[in-house]
Amino acid sequence: MDLNKSGSVEETIFTSKVNGIKAAYTGDNKKVLVSHVGELNQDMVNTISSIVETQMENLGVSKNAVKRIFNIVIEALQNICLHGEKDNNGYQMTYFIIGKKGNEFNIYSGNIISNSRVDSLNRRLNAIKSLSDTELKKHYMEVLSNGELSVKGGAGLGFLTIQLKSNKTMDFEFQTLNRDFSLFSLHSKVEG
Repeated sequence: MDLNKSGSVEETIFTSKVNGIKAAYTGDNKKVLVSHVGELNQDMVNTISSIVETQMENLGVSKNAVKRIFNIVIEALQNICLHGEKDNNGYQMTYFIIGKKGNEFNIYSGNIISNSRVDSLNRRLNAIKSLSDTELKKHYMEVLSNGELSVKGGAGLGFLTIQLKSNKTMDFEFQTLNRDFSLFSLHSKVEG
Protein backbone atom coordinates (compact mmCIF):
# COMPACT_ATOMS: atom_id res chain seq x y z
CA MET A 1 0.00 0.00 0.00
CA ASP A 2 1.35 3.40 -0.95
CA LEU A 3 0.86 5.66 2.06
CA ASN A 4 1.13 8.79 -0.06
CA LYS A 5 -1.75 7.95 -2.41
CA SER A 6 -5.32 8.47 -1.44
CA GLY A 7 -7.44 5.40 -2.01
CA SER A 8 -10.36 3.81 -0.30
CA VAL A 9 -11.83 5.02 2.97
CA GLU A 10 -10.13 2.05 4.67
CA GLU A 11 -6.73 3.03 3.29
CA THR A 12 -7.31 6.66 4.26
CA ILE A 13 -8.07 5.72 7.88
CA PHE A 14 -5.11 3.34 7.99
CA THR A 15 -2.74 5.88 6.42
CA SER A 16 -3.92 8.62 8.75
CA LYS A 17 -3.22 6.42 11.78
CA VAL A 18 0.29 5.48 10.63
CA ASN A 19 1.20 9.03 9.60
CA GLY A 20 -0.15 10.39 12.91
CA ILE A 21 2.08 8.05 14.90
CA LYS A 22 5.15 8.90 12.82
CA ALA A 23 4.44 12.64 13.08
CA ALA A 24 4.55 12.40 16.88
CA TYR A 25 8.23 11.44 16.62
CA THR A 26 9.64 14.40 14.76
CA GLY A 27 11.60 17.01 16.59
CA ASP A 28 14.18 17.19 19.33
CA ASN A 29 14.89 14.03 21.29
CA LYS A 30 12.23 12.06 19.37
CA LYS A 31 12.52 9.63 16.51
CA VAL A 32 11.04 6.56 14.85
CA LEU A 33 13.43 3.65 15.41
CA VAL A 34 11.58 0.92 13.53
CA SER A 35 8.70 1.11 11.09
CA HIS A 36 7.01 -1.61 9.06
CA VAL A 37 3.81 -1.12 7.09
CA GLY A 38 2.19 -3.81 4.96
CA GLU A 39 2.01 -7.58 4.84
CA LEU A 40 3.61 -9.45 7.74
CA ASN A 41 4.80 -13.05 7.86
CA GLN A 42 7.04 -15.10 10.16
CA ASP A 43 10.22 -14.26 8.23
CA MET A 44 9.45 -10.54 8.63
CA VAL A 45 8.75 -11.07 12.36
CA ASN A 46 12.22 -12.58 12.71
CA THR A 47 13.84 -9.76 10.73
CA ILE A 48 12.00 -6.98 12.59
CA SER A 49 12.72 -8.49 16.01
CA SER A 50 16.41 -8.79 15.12
CA ILE A 51 16.49 -5.14 13.98
CA VAL A 52 14.78 -4.05 17.21
CA GLU A 53 17.28 -5.94 19.36
CA THR A 54 20.23 -4.44 17.46
CA GLN A 55 18.75 -0.91 17.65
CA MET A 56 18.26 -1.20 21.43
CA GLU A 57 21.79 -2.48 21.99
CA ASN A 58 23.24 0.31 19.79
CA LEU A 59 21.34 2.88 21.85
CA GLY A 60 22.81 1.47 25.06
CA VAL A 61 19.42 0.56 26.49
CA SER A 62 19.64 -1.45 29.73
CA LYS A 63 19.43 -5.23 29.39
CA ASN A 64 16.25 -5.27 31.48
CA ALA A 65 14.54 -2.71 29.22
CA VAL A 66 15.77 -4.51 26.07
CA LYS A 67 14.27 -7.76 27.36
CA ARG A 68 10.93 -6.09 28.16
CA ILE A 69 10.80 -4.29 24.79
CA PHE A 70 11.77 -7.46 22.93
CA ASN A 71 9.03 -9.47 24.68
CA ILE A 72 6.41 -6.87 23.75
CA VAL A 73 7.68 -6.72 20.16
CA ILE A 74 7.47 -10.50 19.75
CA GLU A 75 3.96 -10.67 21.23
CA ALA A 76 2.68 -7.75 19.15
CA LEU A 77 4.13 -9.13 15.92
CA GLN A 78 2.92 -12.66 16.63
CA ASN A 79 -0.55 -11.28 17.36
CA ILE A 80 -0.59 -9.68 13.93
CA CYS A 81 0.66 -12.87 12.23
CA LEU A 82 -1.75 -15.17 14.04
CA HIS A 83 -4.85 -12.98 14.24
CA GLY A 84 -4.53 -10.23 11.63
CA GLU A 85 -7.04 -10.67 8.84
CA LYS A 86 -7.01 -9.82 5.17
CA ASP A 87 -9.45 -7.27 3.79
CA ASN A 88 -12.03 -8.01 1.10
CA ASN A 89 -9.31 -7.54 -1.55
CA GLY A 90 -7.00 -10.09 0.11
CA TYR A 91 -4.63 -7.46 1.52
CA GLN A 92 -3.27 -7.65 5.07
CA MET A 93 -3.15 -4.07 6.38
CA THR A 94 -0.68 -3.98 9.27
CA TYR A 95 1.74 -1.60 10.88
CA PHE A 96 4.44 -1.85 13.51
CA ILE A 97 6.29 1.22 14.78
CA ILE A 98 8.68 1.89 17.65
CA GLY A 99 9.16 5.52 18.55
CA LYS A 100 11.56 6.94 21.12
CA LYS A 101 10.84 10.09 23.13
CA GLY A 102 13.62 10.85 25.56
CA ASN A 103 14.03 7.71 27.64
CA GLU A 104 10.63 6.23 26.71
CA PHE A 105 10.05 3.64 24.00
CA ASN A 106 6.55 3.51 22.51
CA ILE A 107 5.55 0.35 20.69
CA TYR A 108 2.62 0.56 18.26
CA SER A 109 1.04 -2.19 16.23
CA GLY A 110 -2.10 -2.42 14.19
CA ASN A 111 -3.99 -4.84 12.00
CA ILE A 112 -7.46 -5.31 10.64
CA ILE A 113 -9.91 -7.63 12.34
CA SER A 114 -13.42 -8.73 11.57
CA ASN A 115 -16.07 -6.50 13.15
CA SER A 116 -17.61 -9.65 14.61
CA ARG A 117 -14.51 -10.01 16.85
CA VAL A 118 -14.35 -6.42 18.13
CA ASP A 119 -16.71 -6.77 21.12
CA SER A 120 -15.12 -9.95 22.49
CA LEU A 121 -11.58 -8.61 22.05
CA ASN A 122 -12.58 -5.29 23.62
CA ARG A 123 -14.02 -7.11 26.66
CA ARG A 124 -10.95 -9.33 26.97
CA LEU A 125 -8.50 -6.42 26.79
CA ASN A 126 -10.50 -4.30 29.24
CA ALA A 127 -10.58 -7.27 31.63
CA ILE A 128 -6.78 -7.57 31.41
CA LYS A 129 -6.35 -3.81 31.93
CA SER A 130 -8.57 -3.91 35.02
CA LEU A 131 -6.42 -6.48 36.84
CA SER A 132 -4.24 -5.37 39.74
CA ASP A 133 -0.52 -6.20 39.59
CA THR A 134 -1.08 -9.25 41.79
CA GLU A 135 -4.10 -10.42 39.79
CA LEU A 136 -2.26 -9.91 36.51
CA LYS A 137 0.72 -12.00 37.63
CA LYS A 138 -1.57 -14.69 39.03
CA HIS A 139 -3.64 -14.85 35.85
CA TYR A 140 -0.46 -14.97 33.74
CA MET A 141 0.84 -17.94 35.76
CA GLU A 142 -2.53 -19.72 35.49
CA VAL A 143 -2.62 -19.33 31.72
CA LEU A 144 1.03 -20.36 31.48
CA SER A 145 0.33 -23.50 33.53
CA ASN A 146 -3.06 -24.41 32.06
CA GLY A 147 -3.07 -22.69 28.68
CA GLU A 148 -4.08 -24.78 25.73
CA LEU A 149 -3.12 -23.82 22.23
CA SER A 150 -5.86 -22.17 20.23
CA VAL A 151 -6.72 -23.17 16.69
CA LYS A 152 -4.32 -20.46 15.46
CA GLY A 153 -1.50 -21.59 17.78
CA GLY A 154 -1.70 -19.06 20.62
CA ALA A 155 -2.16 -19.89 24.28
CA GLY A 156 -3.62 -16.51 25.26
CA LEU A 157 -0.46 -15.12 26.85
CA GLY A 158 0.25 -12.33 24.37
CA PHE A 159 -1.81 -9.48 25.79
CA LEU A 160 -1.03 -10.56 29.36
CA THR A 161 2.68 -10.44 28.52
CA ILE A 162 2.37 -6.99 26.93
CA GLN A 163 0.49 -5.65 29.96
CA LEU A 164 3.08 -7.14 32.35
CA LYS A 165 6.20 -6.11 30.44
CA SER A 166 4.94 -2.56 29.84
CA ASN A 167 4.14 -1.99 33.52
CA LYS A 168 0.44 -1.83 32.68
CA THR A 169 0.71 0.84 29.99
CA MET A 170 -1.03 -1.22 27.29
CA ASP A 171 -3.69 0.78 25.48
CA PHE A 172 -5.81 -0.10 22.47
CA GLU A 173 -8.51 1.17 20.15
CA PHE A 174 -10.77 -0.02 17.37
CA GLN A 175 -11.60 2.13 14.35
CA THR A 176 -14.36 0.94 12.05
CA LEU A 177 -13.11 0.70 8.47
CA ASN A 178 -16.25 -0.63 6.80
CA ARG A 179 -19.14 -3.00 7.49
CA ASP A 180 -16.76 -5.97 7.65
CA PHE A 181 -13.54 -4.78 9.28
CA SER A 182 -12.02 -2.54 11.93
CA LEU A 183 -8.47 -1.39 12.54
CA PHE A 184 -7.22 -2.78 15.85
CA SER A 185 -4.40 -0.63 17.27
CA LEU A 186 -2.24 -1.49 20.26
CA HIS A 187 0.17 0.81 22.11
CA SER A 188 2.48 0.22 25.06
CA LYS A 189 5.44 1.99 26.66
CA VAL A 190 8.72 0.94 28.23
CA GLU A 191 11.14 3.21 30.07
CA GLY A 192 14.69 2.63 28.81
